[in-house]
Amino acid sequence: MSDRRTQIVDAAANLIGQRGYAPTSIEDVIREAGLSGKSHFYHYFKSKEELGYAVLSRQFERFAERGLAILREPMIDPLERLALFIDTLVALQIARGFAGGSPFGSLAAELADAHEGFRERIEVVFARWSAQLQSLLWEARPRLHDDVDTGRLARFVIATLEGALLMSRVDRDPAALQGIAHDLRRFVAMHVREPSAALTAPPAPVGARAEQGERAGGERVTGG
Repeated sequence: MSDRRTQIVDAAANLIGQRGYAPTSIEDVIREAGLSGKSHFYHYFKSKEELGYAVLSRQFERFAERGLAILREPMIDPLERLALFIDTLVALQIARGFAGGSPFGSLAAELADAHEGFRERIEVVFARWSAQLQSLLWEARPRLHDDVDTGRLARFVIATLEGALLMSRVDRDPAALQGIAHDLRRFVAMHVREPSAALTAPPAPVGARAEQGERAGGERVTGG
């Protein structure tokens, strides 16, 4: 992706994160990206829809490189990785003042019923995220109860996190969001023969979890 195209995508991602896809116009993106006019925009994108698809792809690339990197960290126990991933997403949502949340959940809520192209692409995003979580849970399979469906558990983790991030944009309550993370970890622990402290411990301070996530993933964990 060229530098200018990346600049346009990043500008659009910022606006869509604040306002949503529908209220964000091409003119808004042109101003935000510092373009000279519509012809400049259309040199890189045929339509607003094509730009929206590029934003979604870019957001997942960032999430995969930063957020999902924690799930693949070989030096950390797999279930501890999962606990760290959950708490870090929550800690960073609090640290950025509850702005944004998950771009995937937000776009799904806005567009899944109205735009089949976005629905299909968001479905792929969630499937890839679920596959990463399922792979991690499969690593921990010998420690899980025999009847655990790792795919179903992975989808439950995603659904809970997406719902929690969305709700946090409204109530802006750090304790409530941390409580959901704690309950989610404890739910995962119910599927483990001998749960570790990482799954059952109370939430760590926001700064501590964010810093630990950066060390594990190499960069900040973010969904946006």
